[in-house]
Amino acid sequence: MAKKAAATEKRDEQVIQGEINAYKILLKDTDYIAIKHSEGEISEADYEPTKDQRAEWRERINELEKELEG
Repeated sequence: MAKKAAATEKRDEQVIQGEINAYKILLKDTDYIAIKHSEGEISEADYEPTKDQRAEWRERINELEKELEG
């Protein structure tokens, strides 16, 4: 029974880490938009949706990392 619990815990950690990695990829994939905004190539209005989405992804990463620590 302990082996099954350990396997489930390990799998859960792997699932959480996979989700973290997916959010980090999304952040990386939108870095170019953030850079274009910082260089003045796109307006604040055009950047706003991406900015909001990136903030949500970072918040979710932080939540998942806390879950791994707990």
